[in-house]
Amino acid sequence: MSGDREDMLFLYAAGALEGDEREEVEAWITNGAPETTAKLAEAMREVALLAASRPPIAPPAAVRQRLRARIEASRTGEGAAPALPAVRRRRDWRAALAESALAAGIAALLAAGVVGGLVYRAGAQRAATESELAQARADLEAANAAASATQEEIAELEVRHRELESDSVLADKAIMVLSSDEMQSLALTGTKVLPSAHGRVFWDWKNWYCYLHAEGVTPDPQRIYAMWLFTEDGGVVGVGTFHANARGEAIFLAPVPHDVGHVVRAGVSLEPDEDIGMGPRGEVVMTGAAS
Repeated sequence: MSGDREDMLFLYAAGALEGDEREEVEAWITNGAPETTAKLAEAMREVALLAASRPPIAPPAAVRQRLRARIEASRTGEGAAPALPAVRRRRDWRAALAESALAAGIAALLAAGVVGGLVYRAGAQRAATESELAQARADLEAANAAASATQEEIAELEVRHRELESDSVLADKAIMVLSSDEMQSLALTGTKVLPSAHGRVFWDWKNWYCYLHAEGVTPDPQRIYAMWLFTEDGGVVGVGTFHANARGEAIFLAPVPHDVGHVVRAGVSLEPDEDIGMGPRGEVVMTGAAS
């Protein structure tokens, strides 16, 4: 096989042929002797070895053009430079092929650098977005906390408003009882259970309300105070329950039955719960009799 054909096989093995040249070499391979197939295999091995062994240098831009021109000139004999020995030409082709392979590697590295830059920028943008998202979440949590605190303040104000309304109603009722022309009162004193306790209960038989103001009644978290009325026919009427405040004071206002009868005595007991039965279950802490 001639040196020109060997060079063409090297170019074919490196994928550097196009058009008529490639078709020509493929015709050799298809119709050629076993020697052609063996030379092609050898060329493919050497191209692979050369691509892996060449040092990293930048290939000249006109390498491929010069090689094609040299091959064309050697085939036509027109304007051709003196032919080099086949071995020398083969080495030149090997160098060119290796340089071409190196250029492809450099291009791949450059492409990898571009991709790496894109990946880096994408990662930076993602980190910035995550930081903004975290800040937005923190702002939302702060806003929710502020809204929750505002709701709690509103709830406290509503409770206080209801308390003030209740106090206002209580005050109006107390004034009604105390200013009634059918008002009666009865003094209460502490028993040996709670000797410091004392107070006064008022009845308004016109509006049928009972009003109590007591002092010296200590608050008890486990029990509750209850107001009782005792009638001349032996009846016992539970009016209601109340608590003492931290200062040992208690104010109680409640309606009384219209058929209560004639009250001859009143008392306050300390009960285990708000369930008022037929009479006091707990200890009586204050009592008083009508004069």
